[in-house]
Amino acid sequence: MRTRWRARGISSSGLLPLRGVSVATWYSTGERRHVQVNCLRATRVSEQRVLPSVAGCIARYGETEPRIHAFARFEAEAALLMETGLRAAGDLGALSGVPVGVKDIFDTAGVPTECGSALFRDRIPDHDAAVVRNLRAAGAVIVGKTITAELAFLHPGPTRNPWDTTRTPGGSSMGSAAAVAAGVVPLAVGSQTNGSVIRPAAFCGVVGFKPTFGRLSRDGMLRFSRTLDHVGGFARSVEEVARLVAAMAGEDASRWWADDTGTPRYAALRTSEWAHAEEPARHRFQSDVDRLAAAGGPIDWPNPPDGLDDAPALVRTIMLFEAARGLGPRIAGREKLVSDTARRALAEGAAIADEAYAAALRERERLVGAFSSWAARYDAVLTLPAIGEAPGPETTGDPRFCSRWSLTGAPAITIPTGLGPHRLPLGLQLVAAPGDDRRLLAAAAWAEARVPSIGSPPL
Repeated sequence: MRTRWRARGISSSGLLPLRGVSVATWYSTGERRHVQVNCLRATRVSEQRVLPSVAGCIARYGETEPRIHAFARFEAEAALLMETGLRAAGDLGALSGVPVGVKDIFDTAGVPTECGSALFRDRIPDHDAAVVRNLRAAGAVIVGKTITAELAFLHPGPTRNPWDTTRTPGGSSMGSAAAVAAGVVPLAVGSQTNGSVIRPAAFCGVVGFKPTFGRLSRDGMLRFSRTLDHVGGFARSVEEVARLVAAMAGEDASRWWADDTGTPRYAALRTSEWAHAEEPARHRFQSDVDRLAAAGGPIDWPNPPDGLDDAPALVRTIMLFEAARGLGPRIAGREKLVSDTARRALAEGAAIADEAYAAALRERERLVGAFSSWAARYDAVLTLPAIGEAPGPETTGDPRFCSRWSLTGAPAITIPTGLGPHRLPLGLQLVAAPGDDRRLLAAAAWAEARVPSIGSPPL
């Protein structure tokens, strides 16, 4: 049952973002104007620029949640108490006092983690997931659990897109993407098995980053596919998402982020899925490539490694085989608690032969090596993140432009670059060789500085 919180009576005066915080778009209480604040290198905001932190998050939640339904659970009182404790203790870490939303497949000690499914109703973990534990150690304030598609798969949930509440925010990390886009939280945690970070980030007009497979711990996270599940994050800028994942990893930001790395070398890639992309998305992609080239970024148009076009089918084989054997036993005898979408997918996975699964794993291993060698020549590969603007709420969208990078474990990031004919976000996906996360983030930041800003949703 969702916890409701009304923000009336809460004063935001005197609450300031603390040192080390990267705060994205924060909306002033009761007003439509917004203020951009970058506290990554700042100490404290001056008294003339008092901005809400946790209190502002609570107020914005109250304004937007009835329309977008981003949170499965919102812990307002606990968040205020945590912020008070951090303030009393002083600066405790790189994200001290920053409100963060966490996808409801990551364990949070003492707070229900229900994975968007009645199978896990009222499940209360004893321990935090590793990335949650690291965020707390960095001083982040976990304000709530964001809605996930059922079992982090495909079945649509109640969350709506802040740009147009008749549209999907994507999935499965729908609540995290929507919460950041709506300005409720500046940072949020997500996951991706096929396209569950990149696609919702693109649909909601925020930055979504999926690091190299295995770079962030999956301890305490619902497993759907042990071979393909990635941990990722959402923010309003490339630098902010770099700071987020550094904290999630329990590492210094310098291991993920560097200023002034020079002009990147890009490869632009039209995959075999190009024909499925909508015309506005294709036009936006070409405009983005032309803009980066005009700014001095060298861009090649190479042919991708052989076999990479088989990625969607390979992902489906591996993902459903593993999900059927991992989640299937939990569902046995409780089939009424899951959707038809999940039942059909798990039945398909159960029917996949061991030999077919083993062959898919061998081909994946070959493609990881081939793509790694091919992509190492570039700082980033440019491609589409989704087929176009967000569709209606009956679907979470098509993940086909993400499958290759989930299969190969490559780091991938999407940045918003424009609006389509329905005034919905379109974006640019950048990918690098596995292990080249820092290089990718630098290339993405260079591109981000040279594409138009899309602003904030009219919510």
